[in-house]
Parts: sequence; C-alpha cells; structure tokens
Amino acid sequence: MMHKNQLQKKMYNLYRRIAVRFKLFSTQNIWTFLKLDTQTGQIWQVQYSVDEDKGRLEYDLNLNTLINGQKRINGRFELYPTQNIYNFDQVDGKMWQV
Repeated sequence: MMHKNQLQKKMYNLYRRIAVRFKLFSTQNIWTFLKLDTQTGQIWQVQYSVDEDKGRLEYDLNLNTLINGQKRINGRFELYPTQNIYNFDQVDGKMWQV
C-alpha cells in the first residue's frame, strides 16, 4: 500500500513531466498567480477578480528570454516553492530568484 506522501510525490513528479508551454503557480496572495513560459523563462504576475473585469491584470515580471539562442522546448523552466517564495531552475542547473 502506498503512503499518502509517496502518492503525492509521484503525482507531483508526473505533473512536472507534462510538457506544456505555460504554467500557472499559486502564490501566498490568493488573488495572484505567476504565469511561467516554460520554453523561455519569461514570467508574468496574473491577478484575477470576482468583480467582472475590474482588478484583473497581467503584469510582466521578466520579458527577457533566458535561453540565449538555445532550442525552445516545453518544460525547460520550472518554478519550485521555497521558504523565500520562489526560485526557478533551468535544465542546465542555472537558478534565478523571482
């Protein structure tokens, strides 16, 4: 029988392997998400609202691509939650703090 933690870890690893172009990550602010382009490393802050279009926004945090001429592949970049909010890691091990 698999323990709950083992199952959660397997599900997380499966989710990470799904190669999609864009991913949304929750933040400590319930109204705000981070949108990551997994090909280029670009990040946007996405805010939603329950009041129709008021308060909704998408603000660029990093419009510069981080791949410098490398091949664009889905899943190259990923965000990982840490004690200091988020770091993100590229395929070759480079790290940035968001």
